[in-house]
Amino acid sequence: MPNFDYIIAGGGCAGLSLAYAMAQGPLRDRKILVVDREQKTKNDRTWSFWTDQPTQFDAIVYRSWQKIEFVGDDYQHISQMAQFSYKTIRGVDFYREVHQLLAQNPNVAFVYGEITNITSHETSASVTVNNQEYTGQYVFDSLYQPNDYEPHAPDYHFTLQHFKGYLIRTPAPAFDPQVATMFDFRTQQKDGAFFFYILPFAADLALVEYTGFSKKMLPLAEYDAELKDYLANVRNLTDYTIEGEEFGAIPMTDFRFPTHKGRVIKIGVQGGQSKPSTGYAFYRIQQQVAALARSLVETGAPFSVPRSKPHFRAYDSLLLNILHRNGVQIKPIFTQMFARNPIERILRFLNETSSPAEDLQIIASVPPMPFLQALKNVFLSRKLVK
Repeated sequence: MPNFDYIIAGGGCAGLSLAYAMAQGPLRDRKILVVDREQKTKNDRTWSFWTDQPTQFDAIVYRSWQKIEFVGDDYQHISQMAQFSYKTIRGVDFYREVHQLLAQNPNVAFVYGEITNITSHETSASVTVNNQEYTGQYVFDSLYQPNDYEPHAPDYHFTLQHFKGYLIRTPAPAFDPQVATMFDFRTQQKDGAFFFYILPFAADLALVEYTGFSKKMLPLAEYDAELKDYLANVRNLTDYTIEGEEFGAIPMTDFRFPTHKGRVIKIGVQGGQSKPSTGYAFYRIQQQVAALARSLVETGAPFSVPRSKPHFRAYDSLLLNILHRNGVQIKPIFTQMFARNPIERILRFLNETSSPAEDLQIIASVPPMPFLQALKNVFLSRKLVK
């Protein structure tokens, strides 16, 4: 049937999370269509996040950690968390969980193919796929299109979080499965900030990821070279098997993504749910889809969705400005922030749930000069780069 209450364009994290939220609550009797290029069945990615609250996907968390490690040149510390947990969900488990639940709801349909058009009308919105137009009250668009914003707009910063990771298996125990390494800066700082990130799933199995915050991606061979150099010369690992790989790039921008265009509602990264200064998106997407579902139930329209508070947007812009001007300054900034603050204060700050007093403590703990220059650039002279 071509007519639905709600159409979800894109069956990735944001689209499936919204369908999952709708199908379990008061909206379960609405006709919902999910449109995607193909059904996702492979373990093509992992999502990690930290939280002190339960989530709707806790049952499929692959691993969680209460200890977070930070490593710099002259500072190394493992922090024990009391309230927060750092969690990882595998893509294959997420897809299986959502599809199994949606398959039990006769009001949810799927169509697979290339979406060629999404249009907002006066009282409806439509999606065209496989030369067939489907109409609904609203379309929720999670298809991230870089051309939907202007990467050279003078008032915004645009950079990338780009990464490649190996899932490695070692013949003998090589990792502490109780400790997730959030930052290991023992690598060359190029034109940006570069570090390693380690999720130990077992003593002999871990995701080891080389990550950069910079304006441009590296040549593909350079990611492999950095990973192999780190494993051999920093971790002293030469005997291992690569069981899987991850590669990708996430936009880091303070561009104000539109929340909607008429009856087309932007969700996920397309809706600005990637944290500008970190690239983390999964937990923010869950907050967004919960708010959208709640708004539909309470008001009949999906517009009552909170956005980041102005002071947190300002903090993101300042950090992005530093990345634009001199990305190597990020390493000492993060080192001092982690050395001078409890880990859970930092996580609340990055989750935008910290108190004003905690914000001041974070600000007072980092080198002032890069931020003073960024403050001048962003809010006084409006010059985003040198």
